[in-house]
Amino acid sequence: MSNILNKIIIFAGASGMLLFEYSPYQGIIAMAVAIAISGLIEYFSDEAFAKIAFIGYLICAVFYPQFVFFLPLISYDLLHTKIQMLIFIGLIPYILHINKFSSGSYGVLILICTIVYFLKVRALKENKLREDYITQRDYLTEISLSLEEKINELVIKQDIDVNLATLNERNRIAREIHDNVGHLLSSSILQIGAIMAVSKDENTVKSLGVVKNTLDEGMNSIRKSVHDLHDHSIDLYGEIQKILKNFTFCKVKLNYEIHGEMPAKAKYAIIAIIKEALSNVIKHSNGDFVSIGLYEHPKLFQLIIYDNGKKKGEIESFKGMGLESIKQRVASLNGIINFDQSKGFKIFISFMKP
Repeated sequence: MSNILNKIIIFAGASGMLLFEYSPYQGIIAMAVAIAISGLIEYFSDEAFAKIAFIGYLICAVFYPQFVFFLPLISYDLLHTKIQMLIFIGLIPYILHINKFSSGSYGVLILICTIVYFLKVRALKENKLREDYITQRDYLTEISLSLEEKINELVIKQDIDVNLATLNERNRIAREIHDNVGHLLSSSILQIGAIMAVSKDENTVKSLGVVKNTLDEGMNSIRKSVHDLHDHSIDLYGEIQKILKNFTFCKVKLNYEIHGEMPAKAKYAIIAIIKEALSNVIKHSNGDFVSIGLYEHPKLFQLIIYDNGKKKGEIESFKGMGLESIKQRVASLNGIINFDQSKGFKIFISFMKP
């Protein structure tokens, strides 16, 4: 925008000088040509085009003195470029037509040329400041996004730490109940059974039988609670991360998108399947990248394991690769398993939610 404003100022000054020396009828062509060439140079912003346009206008100025007044306007875009030395050739028309203008007009033209130079310098400084501002703004935006991403990572890590601490506490409680309360109840049940075996009083045996049944129900309830606590304390994401941390054969990427609760049986199966699949990669693949994706859908869970290596033979011949073990674990979940060897080796597993 500053370039256009500067050109308007230069054009206004040059037009005033032209009308001072010539009539509007004599100068209208020079005005129109100057506007057209200046606009084209501004539009294309190409040094080669600017060079050709300047030389063309210079030739016109040699033959028609009216064009001399707008040479500062055409020279404006050549300043501070690789072809700025062409501007000095613009002195030729001034020398050729030196006797056709008054000394005052020449003085004003020199003043206009000086103003042109300072306007161009100011425009260049403004552009430089604008570029610096944009660069700084983009840099600060990038830093802001990076900090926001790191904050989100810290929040996620904190949530994971809290979840792990909760799961560890559940494990501790389950162990305490199993080791202490469970053993005491088991001992009590055995003692009551022994007393019932030696007791000869039917009323006593009957009463002890009621107590024994109550303790059995309590034992079953505690056993179920302990199992539930233990099942919920399995951190599937953490277990998979442990497996991947120890996998150094090649680069591995994990996409984990499980948000709901998964049965403990399915968690154990997935952990075993991933271990077996990674073991197969080490033994039978020449790939350098493994991708593991675990996804939750409205009705089912999906596990996709891919490596970009090639394996010899057909899938049916992979008896020693542990695929039968993987198939059996998927079958225990009533799931579906498919293999794809079109690009690398890919295992598709899906099983319904309970």
